[in-house]
Amino acid sequence: MANEGALQVLSQALRLEQEGREFYLAAAENTADQRGKEVFLSLANDEQKHADMVRRQLNAVEGDGAYVLLPDLDVASIDVDDKLFPGTDADISAITGDAADDLEALAIALENEVKSYDLYRKAAQDAVDPVAKTVYTWLASAERTHFDLLMSNWQSLADRSGWV
Repeated sequence: MANEGALQVLSQALRLEQEGREFYLAAAENTADQRGKEVFLSLANDEQKHADMVRRQLNAVEGDGAYVLLPDLDVASIDVDDKLFPGTDADISAITGDAADDLEALAIALENEVKSYDLYRKAAQDAVDPVAKTVYTWLASAERTHFDLLMSNWQSLADRSGWV
C-alpha cells in the first residue's frame, strides 16, 4: 500500500475510533442500566486504545513510511474475506423498529463497528506490507469482537432479558 493510501486509511481509522469513543461515552451517560453503562464504558476504553495504536501507526508511516509492529499485539486469526453480515449491506438500524433507546444505541453502535470492520478488512486484504496486514487484521478482529458483544446485548434486550 502506497504511503498516500496508508495515510488515508489510517486517518479514516483514527476518526472512526475517536468518534466511536465519543459515542460510547455518550451512550454510557444515557443508559439507565448499570450493566449497559459498563458495556459502553468498556467499549469506549477499547476505542481509545485502538485510536492510540492507529495514531502510532499514522506517526510511523508519516515519519519513515513504514508501519511498526507493536510488541504487545496478539493477533487473533480471522478471515478478512468474511463480512460481518454476509450477503447483505443492509442498514442495521432497520432491525430496531420501534425499539427503546438502548436498542437504538446498540443499533448505531453495530453500524459503526461494521464500518470500522469493513475498513480494516479491506485494508488487510489490500496490504502488501506484512506488518500492515497484521495491524489491520488485529483491528478487524477487535471490531468483530465488539460487534459480537453488541449483537449479543441487542438480542438479549430485544428478548427483554436485559444486558449481558
